Amino acid sequence: MTQPGLAPAHDAPTVALHTLGCRLNQYETEAIREQFVSRGFRVVPFDGPADVYVVNTCTVTNQADARARQALRRAVRTTGRPPASIVVATGCYAQTNPGQLMEIEGVDLVLGNVEKGNLVDHVLSMGAGDPPASRVTRRAEMARFDERLDVSAFESRTRAMLKIQDGCDQFCSFCIIPWARGRHRSLPPDAVMRQVQTLVDRGYAEIVLTGVHLGEYGTDLPTPVTLNEVVRQILERTTLPRLRLSSIWPTAVDRELIDLIGDHAPRLCRYTHLAVQHGDDHLLGAMRRTYTAGQAEEVVERLVDAVPDICIGADVMVGFPGETDASFQRMYDWLDRQPYAYFHVFSYSRRDHTRAARMPDQVPPSTARERSRLLRTLSDRKSADYNRRFMGRELTVLVEDESGGPGSSAGSPDLPGSPGSPGSPVLPGPPGSHEEQSLPGSAGPQARVMTGRTDHGLRCWFEGWADQVNTFAAVEVDATGTRGATGRLSNPGARSVTDRVSVDDAHGTASRLSEAGAQGATGRVPVAGATLELD
Repeated sequence: MTQPGLAPAHDAPTVALHTLGCRLNQYETEAIREQFVSRGFRVVPFDGPADVYVVNTCTVTNQADARARQALRRAVRTTGRPPASIVVATGCYAQTNPGQLMEIEGVDLVLGNVEKGNLVDHVLSMGAGDPPASRVTRRAEMARFDERLDVSAFESRTRAMLKIQDGCDQFCSFCIIPWARGRHRSLPPDAVMRQVQTLVDRGYAEIVLTGVHLGEYGTDLPTPVTLNEVVRQILERTTLPRLRLSSIWPTAVDRELIDLIGDHAPRLCRYTHLAVQHGDDHLLGAMRRTYTAGQAEEVVERLVDAVPDICIGADVMVGFPGETDASFQRMYDWLDRQPYAYFHVFSYSRRDHTRAARMPDQVPPSTARERSRLLRTLSDRKSADYNRRFMGRELTVLVEDESGGPGSSAGSPDLPGSPGSPGSPVLPGPPGSHEEQSLPGSAGPQARVMTGRTDHGLRCWFEGWADQVNTFAAVEVDATGTRGATGRLSNPGARSVTDRVSVDDAHGTASRLSEAGAQGATGRVPVAGATLELD
């Protein structure tokens, strides 16, 4: 298959994809991948020759901008790159500052976020020798949810993301995202249900609902609905085994949502990631957040009271203009006394077109780095404390991959009693070893170091089998640490939890996951040798 402006290196033209940033970008890269594959392209690694290179950029910080430029230059300089290949920049950096990316020698196309919906058409419209071009839709014109970016298959065999909301009208003083992502808009509930059912039919055991401002879901629709209502519909009308919510504002976690989690756990994951940002009321006001530290703390208290063992994480910013030693200490103490399981800590980054960029009392980068280090250390302690509660308990784990296996981001554990450590209760081999071993008393296929997550988000490593991927396994926890837990199968003779117990919470769906996992490769869009790079 030959396309204008492309020099096919194989029987089909090739495309290489690189993603930076948030879950939404990852989701949209999957959609772009499907578009290319449906048009006859083969997906190849980003660090090798390709006919098309696509970098899906992020602009949330200056560092994200720098990584995007670096990735684009890396594509341009790739050894063996065909002379007629096309380098494309898209995403939030391309949306907000296309001129900067056009200045990079070798970049052929700069496309905004709306243009992702027909990115392949833009690529195929380029002829040999065409000059670089930029096409970016303005924020004011981003009025409807773009359903061209539906995704029916993911690189992960177990977890699918579903974007149900995009854009933001909040205009927090530090944030460039309303300019990058456009106006708040939602995927209609009937379309949500269709996509959920498609993913269930494909055999995915978990779906993560995601959006820029997920808690605002549905408020823009002609007949307004709420996030709680669409969550309830998914739980009542589908057989999805596990549903997870991505980052959400504290204001969106009301009593109805807390009751939903409590009533439907573990099918609705006992997991909440709160975009709290800070614990000082003066700074929250300067950020234009719509809650106080006290209100956010009340949400955490209600969650913990209603949902035992719930994992609560938080986004936390350091170095916002006007953050003094005293205000930072107030936030540190505020976070320390609450039962958080972890923090995502990031430093304020001055962004053009935001109110905070014009504020006085900008914090020196060295001060922000030290505050970030302190909070990351606190986060490690919180994670270790939270994970320790599961010692000696039996947990249900959705098996995701072989530890350190091809495409795995899980790596190997570094825990007391972890695989390969002295006195290990799990494995005699080295961490992440792919040497074949037999489970005590087992027969048939050889055992591997497997990894997966509980509904709380706790990562577990254990000895199991490769064909357990996309099934639920019962694991007894032997050791915990900041990164997760290690353990052993509760019943080594059982291939999955569905061999030993019924799973009523999954409406019987878990009993078919072994079949779905086995046929998943044929039910997905085929991608020969595909890799998606996620920073």
